[in-house]
Amino acid sequence: MSAFNLFKKSKPASKRKPAVVVEKPVETKVESTPVVAEVSPILNVSGSAILHPYVSEKATRIENMNQYVFKVARTANKPEVKKAIQNRYKVKVVAVNMINTPSKKRTVGRHVGIKAGFRKAIVTLAEGDSINFSKA
Repeated sequence: MSAFNLFKKSKPASKRKPAVVVEKPVETKVESTPVVAEVSPILNVSGSAILHPYVSEKATRIENMNQYVFKVARTANKPEVKKAIQNRYKVKVVAVNMINTPSKKRTVGRHVGIKAGFRKAIVTLAEGDSINFSKA
């Protein structure tokens, strides 16, 4: 009797079912289709870790120090954000700082809801580089 299964009765060797022999299946040759592109699960619809620039008082104030704030995908990491910024805006990124903003309770009348949290990145650019967000 097994120490792990105290209540299961073991069958005698004579009552056990005989082993079934399975023949090898015939191998068929299947032509594979070429892979067009792999999409990372963290990327948004446009194919980037960056969602959009984040505008606030602090964000506009730190633009003088060559730092820009972006709202990014929840699962984005620093190297992905750096690569996305450099590809989209054609600038040299020196540093990326990530911030997780928590969700918060909001009350409207007697109804309590939740304001969703998000993730933002503060991107520091190299000296002389800048990003112009105006629609030109």
